[in-house]
Amino acid sequence: MRTAYVVHDGATLRREGERLVVTVRHERKQELPVHELTQLVLVGNVVLTPGAVDLVVDPSVDTVLLSHSGRYRGRITGSVSGNVVLRLAQFRALTDPARTLALARRVVDGKIGNQRALLVRRARYPGAARLDPRHDVALRAARAGLELAPDLDAVRGCEGAASAAYFRALAGCFLPPDMTFDRRSRRPPLDPVNALLSFAYTLLANAVEATVERVGLDPYLGSLHAPVPGRPSLVCDLMEEHRPWVVDALVLSAVNHRAFTPEHFEVSDQGVLMKPEARRWLVTLFERRLETRLAPEPGADTTSYRLVIERQCRRLAKVFLEGGEYEPTRLRT
Repeated sequence: MRTAYVVHDGATLRREGERLVVTVRHERKQELPVHELTQLVLVGNVVLTPGAVDLVVDPSVDTVLLSHSGRYRGRITGSVSGNVVLRLAQFRALTDPARTLALARRVVDGKIGNQRALLVRRARYPGAARLDPRHDVALRAARAGLELAPDLDAVRGCEGAASAAYFRALAGCFLPPDMTFDRRSRRPPLDPVNALLSFAYTLLANAVEATVERVGLDPYLGSLHAPVPGRPSLVCDLMEEHRPWVVDALVLSAVNHRAFTPEHFEVSDQGVLMKPEARRWLVTLFERRLETRLAPEPGADTTSYRLVIERQCRRLAKVFLEGGEYEPTRLRT
């Protein structure tokens, strides 16, 4: 089972039997057997015919709609197979202020730990600069402050301080002089690196949300991210520990190996956008990243990032049902 992406602008998806056929200006580009799909991601101006809609809704293929810039627009799903017992347990846990605070602390602790681990590993590369002690101290201080944080606002303050220090340090890891990165900017992305990060974070969110739905959790009720209409707060929570290793490391490596250059981007009233060929290549790299194998814990068998994400969703579900503390994935330095 897999995720398929359609990034050809102006593409049309039609039904042929149990397959989706992708055409662009009457030219056949791709065939997608629906029984092999768990998720279909449509980027930009893509048309689904009524027959294609019937085909993806009936077996509940999660169909995600993204803008050209990678911004989430919506999704088409069939019946949602939520686990009522699990969702009740999730609701009880996340309406308990003490349990909500404890989970938010763990989420941020996992994120900061993995941010620092990425920076320390990058500093070992031949010719790489050492991790600036000021940034390291800021990351350590933010992490230490979590245990003393009296409420969610304080936890969010620790997360914000750590992210500011992290992105300042990460900026020094991008080597090509024509692909500089000064700070994180999201809406709109102000440079090519931010455009890559924003698009890849959206792809990560889609992967996490599909897994959350499959496990039976409610994607809209989280801890660190307050409930906001239309925002899948639990997905935002569960993304945090995976951002450094799934997305940031991918973008950093791709830029430093010149997989992307300024010619792959254009400036618009929406900020800096990737050209179609850049979007297609980033999607390919992201899917390869999800299949990269690693040992997520000392002594553990190797597994893919995709399965690590699912393991973490199931680990959180167990916490909701049985109690205990959530343990984020901690990648070693």
